[in-house]
Amino acid sequence: MQLGLFPLPIFLLPNGITTLRIFEPRYVRLVKESMADNRGFVLAMREGDAICAYGTLVHIIDFEMLPDGLLGITIQGTSRVQLSDITQQNEDGLWVGEITSLPDWPTSEEQSGVLGDALGLLFESHPEHAAQYRQTLNLESLSWVCQRWLEILPLANQQRQWFLAQSDLDEAKSFISLLLTQENVELE
Repeated sequence: MQLGLFPLPIFLLPNGITTLRIFEPRYVRLVKESMADNRGFVLAMREGDAICAYGTLVHIIDFEMLPDGLLGITIQGTSRVQLSDITQQNEDGLWVGEITSLPDWPTSEEQSGVLGDALGLLFESHPEHAAQYRQTLNLESLSWVCQRWLEILPLANQQRQWFLAQSDLDEAKSFISLLLTQENVELE
């Protein structure tokens, strides 16, 4: 399936939520098409002039006219995707590509434990990170917690691409646990 691509330096994983301001004509068209057929679009990353091989399929869950007259949309990640046959359309420069959905990370029976507790503390001290998750906050789910940590951490695109390509959350869990250990995160 071919979908429109929105290249941004934002890292969003399944169940992640963020807001975007839409002002370029090509992205106004992308939003219109996405809302018309409800197929969504892909939040993609760039490396130089190239679009990276992995992205996240997102759907628009809310929209509004912003005080400055621009369109504001709220998007939610639905699945990780691999991209191929990426081209830029001549008419307005919108990027499009063929997508192959990747399976969700298997649900772990393991509780989030320290990772969830530390994310909860981060959300308490930085409520702007938690604001969009009022309805979907799931600090007990290891998968959900690992995905939110990966979105927040300042990772290079190569690292983000590597995590998007993983078939399970084991590497993410190990990585985040190591970072928290190195930072001596103590929970109250």
